[in-house]
Amino acid sequence: MTRAALAFLLPLLLITPAAVAAPAKTPKVLVIGLDGARYDKLLSADTPNIKALLNRGYGARSALYGSGMAQTSSGPGWSTVLTGVWPDKHKVKDNSFAGNALTSYPSWLERANTANPALSTYAAVDWKPISDQILRGGQDRKYVLDGDTAGYTGSDEKITVDAEQHLRTNAADASFVYLGQIDIAGHNSGADSSQYAAAMRTNDAQVGRLVKAIESRSSYASEDWLIMITTDHGHTAAGGHGGDSPEERMTFVISTGSARPAVAPKLVDVAASALRHLGVPAALDGYAIGTAPVDPFDSATLQPRQDETGVPASVLGWTHQGPAGWTVTTASSMPQGVTEWQGWSFTTDDFWTRTAASQWREVNVRARGVFAVADPDEWDDKGSPSSSGKFDSTMTSPGYDVTGKSSVKLEYASHYRQEGTQRGTVSVSFDGGPAQIVRTHNADGLAQQISLNVAVPSGARTARVSWRLFDAGNNWYWAVDAPRLS
Repeated sequence: MTRAALAFLLPLLLITPAAVAAPAKTPKVLVIGLDGARYDKLLSADTPNIKALLNRGYGARSALYGSGMAQTSSGPGWSTVLTGVWPDKHKVKDNSFAGNALTSYPSWLERANTANPALSTYAAVDWKPISDQILRGGQDRKYVLDGDTAGYTGSDEKITVDAEQHLRTNAADASFVYLGQIDIAGHNSGADSSQYAAAMRTNDAQVGRLVKAIESRSSYASEDWLIMITTDHGHTAAGGHGGDSPEERMTFVISTGSARPAVAPKLVDVAASALRHLGVPAALDGYAIGTAPVDPFDSATLQPRQDETGVPASVLGWTHQGPAGWTVTTASSMPQGVTEWQGWSFTTDDFWTRTAASQWREVNVRARGVFAVADPDEWDDKGSPSSSGKFDSTMTSPGYDVTGKSSVKLEYASHYRQEGTQRGTVSVSFDGGPAQIVRTHNADGLAQQISLNVAVPSGARTARVSWRLFDAGNNWYWAVDAPRLS
């Protein structure tokens, strides 16, 4: 062999089997919807198949919006799950679907089908409005029953049989399977009943059959399956939903895979996760599990109630001590009110919404985990301090490096409810200089995502951002989350 031939062959001879990249697996998605399934009951019930998925992946309780945005009912719930946006966008407020904007916000199945028509898309549902209203297009095959007429026990079984066959033999790239009998048991007998637990056992067995159908596929070893389980709303102990109680707002997301998010995902994350797994880009309200932006507030150490006796003592949910570098300053003239709300506080949905239900605190859907709240309404509930003074508190960020920049983008989630003379301002100070107001909040702005372009003075090196709520008595509130300067 010549020296030139040896030089050509040597690199090929050095390639070992370990150095050859394994072929990429084909992504597949199955989303299973269990109507009206409360997460706490699901965990305490005899549900081994669901728990097996939970143990090999991730699961967490989440919370819905409240009546200020939409009813905790199936129409808004499944629209949110399937579109990946909140009701203020898809406009489904109740089960009538009146005035909806679903043509502007199609389901994740339709988005996947549009982006890649070669994908095999499928849905099997036995609540007919899902088919008629939310899944009007974008499925290569759709199996639909009317559970209200046929009885969900029987129709859930028919749905399962059809889905088993599809998942075992079809390409099944993107599938949604809905089962409804847990919700019916909740309505008929309540979430605390043996009938509700029995319906969970039945649906759990059907979930196990769907998973087994996937695992029996001849091509399973070369596929990358994302399996998710979720619900549209919870149930009261006596049965029913639509209101703002924690039990009615209780939802969850269970997902296989390695993602472990820092805070609990939300229903809008189901569609985002499914599309990302399939490689389909989409700008939605949700994030694929594990991809939500890091939020500094989530590192705050929370404590149990002090004055808010209506909140269970077991719920850790407030502090005035912000994360490292964050400060809260209350005006010396501000009278003492409810301890938890004596100025800006860091809190959670579970704690804050329990303080007073049905006042639109539940609408703060674009906040995740721990967020900041200034709440004069709750502050005033102890001794009416507003009779002798005003609420006035400022939250200030650590310094952000702005060296060499001519402008920066300030972003934060904002949930602001206005009343009376109350005002909220956002200001920026450069290198310790005077604060410049860049935004004033003086009108209702619920569940907003704020983005502001802020000019940076020449030569400035550091910027600090402040949120101030002031001139407030027994008025409303302001919640802020996920602040970012870039």
